[in-house]
Amino acid sequence: MKRLFVIVLIPLFIAACSIIDDDMSVCGEELMVNYQLQLHTELSLQLQAELMTEMDAPVRAALQEWLDPIFTDIAKDIDLRFYSRDFDDLRHLIQEVINDNRTSYTIYLPQENYMHLGVANIAENYQVQFLGTDHSETMEFRMPDKDIINPLNTGLFTARLPMNVDEHTRFFDVHLYMVNAAVAVVLDVMDCPDFVSAEGVTKDCAESFMVKDSVFSYAHPRTFLLENLKLNYNAEMPTVKKGMKAVEAPLRCLATVCMPTPDNQPWHVELVTTMAGGETPKTTLELKEPLKAGTLRIIQCRLGSKGEIVPITEDVGAMVELDWKDGGGHEIEPI
Repeated sequence: MKRLFVIVLIPLFIAACSIIDDDMSVCGEELMVNYQLQLHTELSLQLQAELMTEMDAPVRAALQEWLDPIFTDIAKDIDLRFYSRDFDDLRHLIQEVINDNRTSYTIYLPQENYMHLGVANIAENYQVQFLGTDHSETMEFRMPDKDIINPLNTGLFTARLPMNVDEHTRFFDVHLYMVNAAVAVVLDVMDCPDFVSAEGVTKDCAESFMVKDSVFSYAHPRTFLLENLKLNYNAEMPTVKKGMKAVEAPLRCLATVCMPTPDNQPWHVELVTTMAGGETPKTTLELKEPLKAGTLRIIQCRLGSKGEIVPITEDVGAMVELDWKDGGGHEIEPI
């Protein structure tokens, strides 16, 4: 899905530039720069493909509503910076709330080599620090230094483009790509009549992102809270019966918006269930396929009778501690 942003760069005209023998390097050039926000994930299609049954419908609807503002191709705000590539100092800055898919500007730039960095949807993100913006080499997104971070509240997009502005250049295409990602854990609780609640976190996420080099840092991995989403099982939904007990809400969904995980090592989701008798089994899910920027990972699981979480999604391993407070665990092999 693509949205177009158009910026018109008009040269800084200097009177002497009209003289044929002058050094034309001090003159500007009229440029057209096209901006596109590009999504890796078509949210509705993925939800329909992975949560396709009638019983999944409340989960599908809840995730669609919760993630729509994240996996969006509308830029609420933009931050566009042009740096000198020779000195890495900021030469021009555009900041505006547009809340739209198209805008245009007229600016003045002399002939020079630039590094152009663009960011969308950072202004309203109350958790991510936008740092080092005086120089392209130091611009970064940094996550809060907390034990557990709440889900990020905006989808962040960035772009980088070296721009050689001379008499031969007229057009540039700039593509902005999503930096963060999302995780959803869907729990089938029908086989666990004593289930009360579940909570969890997603671990091993990037602590920062360097915009110019498009590099994530994992020196101090971050942990993100999984939020319990409200599922609406209306009167038309079929009631599921286990024995003589009717289960009105057979599924639960926990989700977060976080940063990606490393390419070369597993990442983990920790879940703790609370049982009617006070037991608190803890399950650690291990996933080998990395969580990529701009993607949603849906992990489907079922609860055993003792509150242990068993993965249904392929290539997901699990380690279970039946009473987390007292320790003692066993492995469940990947299905």
